[in-house]
Amino acid sequence: MRNMPNKRKLSLLLLLSLVLVLAACSGGNNAPGNSTGNTGGNAGANANGNAGGSGETAPVKLTYWVAMDGNASRSLGSYSEMLFFQELEKRTGVEVEFQHPAVGSEKEQFNLMIASGNLPDVIESDFTAYPGGPEKAIADQVLIPLNDVIDEHAPNLKAYLDEHPEFRKEIVTDDGTIYVFPSIGIGNRAVSGGLMLRQDWLDELGLDVPVTMDDWTNVLRAFKEKGAAFPFTARLGTFNATNAFNGAYGVGQNFYQKDGQVKYAPLEPGYKDYLAQLNAWYEEGLLDPDFATQDAKAHDAKVSNGDSGAFFAYIGSGMGRFLNAMEGQEFDLVGAPYPVLNEGEEPYFVNKPYEYRGGGSAGITPNNEHVAETAEWLDYLYSDEGHILKSFGIEGETFNMVDGDPQYSELIMDNPDGLSIGEAMGKYLRVSTPTPGLVGDDRYAEQYYEYEQQKKASATYSEHQDNADQVLLPRISQTPDEANELSAIMAEVQTYQDEMLLKFIMGSESLEDGYEAYTEQLRKMNIERAIELKQAALERYKQR
Repeated sequence: MRNMPNKRKLSLLLLLSLVLVLAACSGGNNAPGNSTGNTGGNAGANANGNAGGSGETAPVKLTYWVAMDGNASRSLGSYSEMLFFQELEKRTGVEVEFQHPAVGSEKEQFNLMIASGNLPDVIESDFTAYPGGPEKAIADQVLIPLNDVIDEHAPNLKAYLDEHPEFRKEIVTDDGTIYVFPSIGIGNRAVSGGLMLRQDWLDELGLDVPVTMDDWTNVLRAFKEKGAAFPFTARLGTFNATNAFNGAYGVGQNFYQKDGQVKYAPLEPGYKDYLAQLNAWYEEGLLDPDFATQDAKAHDAKVSNGDSGAFFAYIGSGMGRFLNAMEGQEFDLVGAPYPVLNEGEEPYFVNKPYEYRGGGSAGITPNNEHVAETAEWLDYLYSDEGHILKSFGIEGETFNMVDGDPQYSELIMDNPDGLSIGEAMGKYLRVSTPTPGLVGDDRYAEQYYEYEQQKKASATYSEHQDNADQVLLPRISQTPDEANELSAIMAEVQTYQDEMLLKFIMGSESLEDGYEAYTEQLRKMNIERAIELKQAALERYKQR
């Protein structure tokens, strides 16, 4: 610069200084945490399940749409107030703004959100129930494919899927696309509902818990002779949605599989035998005649006031509630195994949920500008640390380690604000309903049930839970065209099936004279085409 004018020298020096200052302030475009979705960040969990975040970058902020659990909504206005999510933010540095639909209008508000195209970063829902299936959700640009995202940014979930290839088939479309961070069922206590009886009545009458259908007939007759007005009370769903008695006759209640072939229960001989037994109980006065119309309140009143001695219910919301309400009175309950026809047989049609729960799974939307960080954040829930946090909370506050196992503290088990165990769990944790991560930990189930009768019922109902895998249709998916065709067929078929179920049980339609005409009408309604569509989906599933 020796021969340059002074003013020009000064101008160049000022320009050089400005460039250096701007470069220092920017920190570079490739700084960790500045990802827009295609590169990694340090906001979430690392490959070892340890929460990351150096604190040097601006926090990632996400919007998250999710329906609130009923127990949580009694204490919280938003999940942002939940201890679990507050601690998760501390560990990961990811801030979340929750969007909760109004209780009771979740489905309507979900549809409105999808129709508007104004999507949050993450949607937690059951995309197996999305109209047209998960493939349609991707085609509608509601979800993004996650295979590469999980391979690169979710080492904990990737490891689980690699170790459980059969489970992986549950969460992919027929072309192998992963579309959610799933809720994964674990543990040996998956079956949460079943048949219950008055244990004090059985003791008084010198009867054992019934196992076979003949046992059940004898017990219900004894209850009637004792004075029970309605020995077995029920609601309509007991006979078309719970597998309460149909499994004893080797059939499901709708679609199921046998040796890899899709079956539809009413077309199988065992279904007629099942209806014949229910009709016989109805005619003999062993079955509550109000089962088709009574609401939950009327049903429960018959149990509480001693009009009924047997029913179907869930361990937590049913058995626990009855035992609590009747505490101090002569009232005791016992869970009965899913019945069989002959002594020594094992039940197969039990209410085991899918390992992939469907509900409580998180999908990432195309609107998300922090895909990598979101994946790392969600992946933390599949690590050991994340699972403990989600299911048990913070050591010394919501749980304590006892002989290596997390034991809930009094804040959960004997809440000072009078919350039930379920309500306290809902306020502080995400453990009692399907959520991204692992659910159904046996260590949770053993503590969730307050009464010894509940713990025994849980073991009884779940004893043969693995048998269900042989008859339960896996999470097959129909193509959008198949889904539309199947929906049209089943809308008519299901209405007819429910109508005839009532007529056959109540005897207004003779099983001997009318069952053949019933099955013929189902065929005219194209039920066999529906079976074909299900079978095609099952064959594709096998090839995943």
